[in-house]
Amino acid sequence: MMINTLQSGANISLNHLENIEIELLYSPNHFVMNIAAFLLNNSDKVRSDNDFIYLHDNVEIQSEYVTLSLRSGHPIFRINLAKITPDIQKIVFVIASKDSLNHLQNIQIKIGDLAIFNPENTGLCSLLLGELYFKNQQWKFRALGQGYQQDLSFLANRFGTQFNPQTQTDSVSNQTNHRFISSNTDQVMATLRQEIPSVQTIINPDNVKEGILAIKSFSWQWMLTSLVIFIILEIVISSLFFVNSFWSFAPQSFRYLVEIVSFLITFLLGGTIVGLISPSIRVIEPALAAFFSVFIMLSNGFFTPYGFSNFSLVKTVIGGGIAFAFAMSGARLGEKIAAKFGNKTSQNYFNRRNRN
Repeated sequence: MMINTLQSGANISLNHLENIEIELLYSPNHFVMNIAAFLLNNSDKVRSDNDFIYLHDNVEIQSEYVTLSLRSGHPIFRINLAKITPDIQKIVFVIASKDSLNHLQNIQIKIGDLAIFNPENTGLCSLLLGELYFKNQQWKFRALGQGYQQDLSFLANRFGTQFNPQTQTDSVSNQTNHRFISSNTDQVMATLRQEIPSVQTIINPDNVKEGILAIKSFSWQWMLTSLVIFIILEIVISSLFFVNSFWSFAPQSFRYLVEIVSFLITFLLGGTIVGLISPSIRVIEPALAAFFSVFIMLSNGFFTPYGFSNFSLVKTVIGGGIAFAFAMSGARLGEKIAAKFGNKTSQNYFNRRNRN
């Protein structure tokens, strides 16, 4: 099949295709820039922030109709044209850099197996590559190649949204099946295996980059907030058990069992609250706070005569590991609830986990 070479301003019909891939090629591959797409209505505006997706620091972003990821180091958009609702009339593809695109060479945008377009690099800060638009009951692609002196923030404002690198970096992509943990040990271990990847998975360039981003986005503030939430919940939940008059007649072993259950409920519920109310993805923070809570509780054994509460490394590792798993499961549950309520950051978190 012969591939057409488009000139600026030319268009090509997509022949009623249901899906199309738009691939961006350029050199050098390591050039730092933003790749974005805007889903626009008939007023050339996004309906909401969910219609603005982009690639930043190799983080993959996904929207309802358009997925953006890397293939062999190059960005590729996958568009499901059949599912796009009538209020979306146009999808504009852009690249931008904070300084300029001056060092970028051999820019080429490939429209499936139908056509290619080689826009002229004006050396400005941003460049409209092309657009998919709906006309006469079919989708078409138009080559643009229009440059601007302003960066991606300007284009975002022009199309009715805002460019926020931190928010978008935290946004990572598709829905995944969420598993809850009960007091069953097998379920706890299953969650740990799900959350902790294998060595082969860790030693992967893309995952290493994601790990670095996760470390950079770690919030000590939310870890301390999680710890405070755990303390408050433990006080509330414990009071529900211990204020009853029958408690004084309960065997000591039963009281210990109730205390353990109350702790597990605290970590699961507290993690859920953190995942639900935090604006960004906060899963590791409550998990570490739960581990630290166990450490603090067992450290009290230095000052108490009760053997059950005595500090030991084994108790810390086992108890802290279980608390870690419960809090992490709760946090993921909170993020899932937030995603159900339309939180894009939470939605993107599950999108990414499902694709991996």
